[in-house]
Amino acid sequence: MATDFIFSYGSNMNRSELRSWLEGSGHDSSLVVEASPATLEGYDFVWNYYSHGRAGGTANLEHKDNSVIWGILLEIDESLLKAFDRKEGHPYFYSRGNNRVQVTRVRDGKKVMAWLYLANPNKAGGRDMRPTRDYKKLVLNAAIFWEFPEEYIEKIKAWDSQ
Repeated sequence: MATDFIFSYGSNMNRSELRSWLEGSGHDSSLVVEASPATLEGYDFVWNYYSHGRAGGTANLEHKDNSVIWGILLEIDESLLKAFDRKEGHPYFYSRGNNRVQVTRVRDGKKVMAWLYLANPNKAGGRDMRPTRDYKKLVLNAAIFWEFPEEYIEKIKAWDSQ
């Protein structure tokens, strides 16, 4: 079985949310071969994307020197990549572009090339698209489940929500 990697930093880090979406969309959740904490250097959160489906802002990233994002490295059967593209609205809403980014798997320090979905900022250009409390809770619960560092969990807790 050929596999591919996706770095998830928002709601896709939440195992139950991801499983529910996969199964609700007719995909076999066992095609997610592995999920493990990973880090991405040189990016930070920006709130410039409003999701009508979530009725609030959703996490997005932009380049920022000396910053690190924690997330989940999903190893998936390559057949699921097109499903993730549909889920993220690639290339119109979130785009994975044409190049993978280097992430570091936390458990062993291994560098892995993974797809990274970045939101295309809303046309209004706003940078204060606050997440709903429910969205923030999904991300926070995932960070706690995956045992992200306490200072990172505090950063998520500090997100302003609606």
